Amino acid sequence: MPQFFISSENIVNNNILITSKNDINHIVNVLRLKKGDKLILTDPGSLIYETEISEIKPNSIETIILDKYEPTRKLNIDITLAQSILKSQKQDIVIQKATELGVNTIIPFISQNTVVKLESEKDKNQKIQRWQKIAYESSKQCQRVTIPEISQIISINELIELNNFDVKLVCAEKDAQFSIKKLLLQNKENIIKNSRILVIIGPEGGWDDKELQLFRSKNITLVSLGNLILRAETASITAISDIIYEYEL
Repeated sequence: MPQFFISSENIVNNNILITSKNDINHIVNVLRLKKGDKLILTDPGSLIYETEISEIKPNSIETIILDKYEPTRKLNIDITLAQSILKSQKQDIVIQKATELGVNTIIPFISQNTVVKLESEKDKNQKIQRWQKIAYESSKQCQRVTIPEISQIISINELIELNNFDVKLVCAEKDAQFSIKKLLLQNKENIIKNSRILVIIGPEGGWDDKELQLFRSKNITLVSLGNLILRAETASITAISDIIYEYEL
């Protein structure tokens, strides 16, 4: 069944009202659903509702709740991906795939070799809005119960000061202290439900030597993803997958 996100304020007794113009257009004109068809509606971070369309109006769709239950499609760990901003399509792919893999927060940041130049606050806000929309649509497609947060764009100096993580690692094609597998195994006994993990991925041009020194000075471990040199967007997907494999399966 198709899934859409709703707000708790749209739930009244045994009915849920869909009022988003984009969702109404998608349901009526793209999916061509009609009265009696079924939908999955999710209140982010709360419950999942199986519903049936009872009435379609120009500005709203009314549904009847058939069943509701706690979500199960979520990770037991809290992964944050910090991604040095990549060229448009590559960054879009990273956000889409990170969403599908269950990442909770995506932090876009600017490093020495970041190719993309965002000069104004307007440019930055437009990018964030675009990325948040991609995360929203990807969450619907893979039937997630939460939508990843795309944070404000920050500098690498701001990034290294972020705290409250149980594990912090940066993927580096050179000067790595451990393989990612070894680091994850070393920390496995300390990982419990909702443990917070920060994984940092660099730009297309790789890390500057001074940045690697900066990470080491803040005790952020440099890890290798193997003997091959990966594209930045591939490195993100690989690192997240490795974390899920070690801590979730």
